[in-house]
Amino acid sequence: MNKSDTANSSTNKGIKPLFTHDAPDSAGAAFGVFFSHPSALILSFLVVTFSALRVSAGNFNPWELISPLVIVGLWPFLEWIIHVHILHYKPVRLFGRKWDFKLPQTHRDHHKEPWDVPQIFIPLHVFPLVSPLLLLPYLVFPPAIVHGVLAFFFLMALHYEWCHYLAHIKWCPPGSYYRRRVQEHRWHHFHNENQWWGVSMGLGDRVFRTNPDPKSAGRTGTAYDISGKSNTES
Repeated sequence: MNKSDTANSSTNKGIKPLFTHDAPDSAGAAFGVFFSHPSALILSFLVVTFSALRVSAGNFNPWELISPLVIVGLWPFLEWIIHVHILHYKPVRLFGRKWDFKLPQTHRDHHKEPWDVPQIFIPLHVFPLVSPLLLLPYLVFPPAIVHGVLAFFFLMALHYEWCHYLAHIKWCPPGSYYRRRVQEHRWHHFHNENQWWGVSMGLGDRVFRTNPDPKSAGRTGTAYDISGKSNTES
């Protein structure tokens, strides 16, 4: 039985993962590894920093509670769009050259080695790329409002990172919510990479109908190589 046969064993009860020997298998180990990675530390720092800036600014307005609701409402669709159109971007040939980008390249590596813990996390090169976008809201809205919005946005990003991490380690918190998120993301990795795009939320999959019964979805054979090459090909 090869790697794809074992890891792709997907049923309604889950899959048979091929964890690395150092995959966290307890709550303490899981939190320890998670918060030892730079991306989790960066996101935590941003949450704390922007929260402190918002608190220090004072003059809280009840209307500010709308922004977290908007972010939560849009988040599953943001996850879905980024996963489908950016992380699974296929290189194209245009004007005689091949156009590819580092982020989808790193995501392809993640699909090839889904149990490699360092590859689970948001690549560090993403942070300097998106940081200039943080300045744009300050051109339109009062700084205090933007502080609060960014604090909650990065909290959601940290939770996304946590949910993704859980799907690739041995330990999972109790409760149906996280078990469901883990199960669906593993189906994406080992059953059909064209389904189950949501990571921390599944609403996008339900709206866009990319959350089929795994028994009827069919295995693609390319979940380990999302460039399109079959797992069985050399």
